[in-house]
Amino acid sequence: MKKFTFLAIIVLIASTFNLRAQNTDYKWAIGLNWQFQDFNTVHLSVPDQFKYTKWQGYKFPSALSVGYSLNPSFNLFAQFGISELELDRMASIGQPLEDAKFWTGDLNIAYKFANGYILKEKSWFDPYIYLGIGASSIHDLDATNGTTYLKQVTGVGFNFWLTQNVGLNFQGAYDYIITPDLSTTADKRDDYMHYTMGLKFRFGAKDTDGDGVKDKDDLCPETPGKVELAGCPDKDNDGIADKDDACPDVAGKPEFKGCPDTDGDGIIDSEDACPTVAGKKELNGCPDKDGDGIADKDDKCPDVPGKKELAGCPDRDGDGIADGDDDCPDVKGLAQFKGCPDTDGDGIADKDDKCPDVFGVAANFGCPEVKKFEIYKVVYFGLDKSVVITKYTKDLDEVVSLMKQYTDVTVTIDGYADSQGNDAYNLKLSEKRADYVINYLVKKGIAKDRLVKNAFGEANPTGDNKTSAGRALNRRVEIKTIK
Repeated sequence: MKKFTFLAIIVLIASTFNLRAQNTDYKWAIGLNWQFQDFNTVHLSVPDQFKYTKWQGYKFPSALSVGYSLNPSFNLFAQFGISELELDRMASIGQPLEDAKFWTGDLNIAYKFANGYILKEKSWFDPYIYLGIGASSIHDLDATNGTTYLKQVTGVGFNFWLTQNVGLNFQGAYDYIITPDLSTTADKRDDYMHYTMGLKFRFGAKDTDGDGVKDKDDLCPETPGKVELAGCPDKDNDGIADKDDACPDVAGKPEFKGCPDTDGDGIIDSEDACPTVAGKKELNGCPDKDGDGIADKDDKCPDVPGKKELAGCPDRDGDGIADGDDDCPDVKGLAQFKGCPDTDGDGIADKDDKCPDVFGVAANFGCPEVKKFEIYKVVYFGLDKSVVITKYTKDLDEVVSLMKQYTDVTVTIDGYADSQGNDAYNLKLSEKRADYVINYLVKKGIAKDRLVKNAFGEANPTGDNKTSAGRALNRRVEIKTIK
C-alpha cells in the first residue's frame, strides 16, 4: 500500500510538468538499454526481495527495443536482449547451471498514463504498464546446449523525457515461464525478474519547415514560425501570426488584428488621420479641443468653438465673416466692409461714416455732398482811387448776401492797378483797394477770417494799359470763392 501511495504522489507531481512533444507526434521509438535478470528474488518473500537481489547482466547495450504509438494511451513495442548468467549467482536457488548466455525477446502492449486523461500528454514523466508474450533461451557459452522457454511478461516502465526526442527509460517485469513445465523438469530454470535501463529516442514526426512544430500541428507547415503560434511566423513580433495579422510588418494589438494604434484612441494608425494624437472616431482619430465638430488640424480657431463654413472660427454677429476678420464682430455687416454695416447704403461703412443714416459721399465723409456756391465779382475803382466806384457797391452787397447764405464759403480779395505810376506805388494802391473791399464786407457782418487778401499791383492786367479803356479795366478788385 505504501508503494502504491508513493507512486501516486510521483505521478501527481510529474503531471504538472510539460514538454512540447507528444508521443503520438513521434510514432516510433528506439531504446538502447542494459538488460538484467534476477532469478533469486522470485523465491523470496517481498521484504527479502530487496535484501537478496542478484542481478545478472551484460555490457551496454545489451538490449534493443522498438516501439510504435497506436494512440495517446497505447504503445506496441518489441524488445530483444542478451545477458550472461553466472553460476555463483544461480547456485542459491538450488539448480545447477553452467555459466551461460541468456537470450530474451518479447512483444508487448503498453498502457500510457501520460495520455491526456491521467497525466498530460506532454508530461516529461511518462509512466506505463505493459503485458506481453515472448521467449527466453539459455545456451552454454560454447553454444552446444540450450533450452528455449515460452513466457508471459507483466511489467511497469518509466520514461523521463529530457527533450522532445530523447529520454531515460527504466523497466521492470515479471517473466512467467509458460512452457516447458518447470515442475517436472528439475534442470530447467525458474520464473525470473527482468530489468532494463537506458536511453530512448523518439522519431517519425515530419517538420517540413524545421521550426520544431510537426506538420500535422503546424498551421504554416512550409514556413518556419513560432511554436507558440502553431508554427506560423510573426515578422513584427506582436504575438499575432502573420496569416492573421492585418499589419504583419508593424507590431500591433490583438483587438485590431495586429495593427498598431499609436495614440491609443481606438483607431488603427492606417485609418487615423492623426495617428500620434488621441482623437475622436467621428473625426478619423483627430482631436477637437473646442468641441465644435471640426478637427484641430482643420480648425483655424482650435481653442474656441466656431462654424464649419468658417473653418472652425466663430461669428458672433452671424454675418458670415469670422470674428478674427470682422472689424465689427458684434454688429452684422458686409464682406466688402470687413463685416461692418453700411446703414445708409452709400458705400461707406458706418464706422467711417459721419452721417451713417443719410446717403452721402466719400469726399464728405459719408455725408451728403455740399455744393459750394461759387462767387465771382469784380468791382472797379477810379484813377488813383482806393474807394470803389459807387455803382459797384451793389455788387459788394450781393457778395455779403451770398456769404451769409453760404456760411462755409471763403473768398479771396485780389487787388489790382493799371500801369501808370511806378511798380511800388501801384502795388501799394492795389492793397488799399483790397482793404477797402474787406472793410466793407466786415462792416456788413462777414467774418474777416473768411476773407483772404491779395495785392498784385499792375500784374495780371485784363485790359490794354495803352488805352484809357483798358487801363480802367485794370483798376479793379476780384472777389472769388476759394475751392
